Amino acid sequence: MLPYVTPGLPGLGGVLRLAPEDFVVVEVPSYEPSGEGEHLYLEVTKTDLTTPAMAGALAQALEVPLSEIGYGGLKDRRAVTTQRVSVPASAEVTRLEELPFDVRVLGRHSNKLRRGHLAGNQFRIRVRQAHPEWRTRAQAILEALRRSGLANFYGPQRFGIEGRNARIGENGVRSGKLFGPMWRRWLMVSAFQSDLFNRYLASRLADGLFDRVLEGDVCGRLPRGGVFLAEDPAAEQPRVDRFEISPMGPLFGHKLMPTKGAAALREQALLDEANLKLEDFRKVKATGTRRRIRLNPGDMTIEEVEGDPVFCFELPSGSYATVLLREFMKCEPGQEEAEEADEAD
Repeated sequence: MLPYVTPGLPGLGGVLRLAPEDFVVVEVPSYEPSGEGEHLYLEVTKTDLTTPAMAGALAQALEVPLSEIGYGGLKDRRAVTTQRVSVPASAEVTRLEELPFDVRVLGRHSNKLRRGHLAGNQFRIRVRQAHPEWRTRAQAILEALRRSGLANFYGPQRFGIEGRNARIGENGVRSGKLFGPMWRRWLMVSAFQSDLFNRYLASRLADGLFDRVLEGDVCGRLPRGGVFLAEDPAAEQPRVDRFEISPMGPLFGHKLMPTKGAAALREQALLDEANLKLEDFRKVKATGTRRRIRLNPGDMTIEEVEGDPVFCFELPSGSYATVLLREFMKCEPGQEEAEEADEAD
């Protein structure tokens, strides 16, 4: 089980998703349609339906190959979700009227939407059956997270049932052998990369280094933006304290941007513990990338609906709402969102 940033504060308990309307997700786009191009952008709002099922219904209604349907990220089934989808501009959009979800035409663009073509997601999540003292407990946790930041762990849903995807990915990295379609092989390897990232972040949290810059850390602007090597930790630490930047952890691969000094020693220790080398990831064509280890929950608000807490917040693409909620609930939230990170390579 993942560690907490606020282990000393009692949680709210409670349950998620007793109804799809308890979990509302609205995608934040990276860019707007330009008005020209071979792809037509749609905004789809669906309830209790997975993104692949929605894409399949669109392809069938428009009589186009499923491969022609593009989207920036996966969204939950047990939720009300709004996201952008691209279809061929030549498609007959009047055929969309009979679909079991709402569709709004936005305009044309030259790009087909692909995984990662989104800035983030806005969430509005209701927790039912919370502790009677949830107001006091939630406020204490929120204030603590505003000081410390949120640990940007991958959620358990990233790894498959009982971590099966991560184990298959690990075997593939070690042996160089993976089977099935390309998307499935990528999913398995990225699950293993994510598992190693979680171990790295848990170690920094345990050592009190979660919100500190180490010599040689690779850092990135928050919530997204430029990446650079921290040559002078003392000079960069005030920027971390202000949530302008965050240290970044490894999603290991054979072309991973290197760290130096103390940061490099920590990453090498993790590889040594796993009996791996960066070159091992070349076998599965995993080049590697980096992920911010700390996020700012400062704009989060907590409302009340019929006596229940409702959490309203935004997270960058690839971050998990349930990782944030478990800090408040102090239990595993159960059914979890299917939005998967796009950083893994």
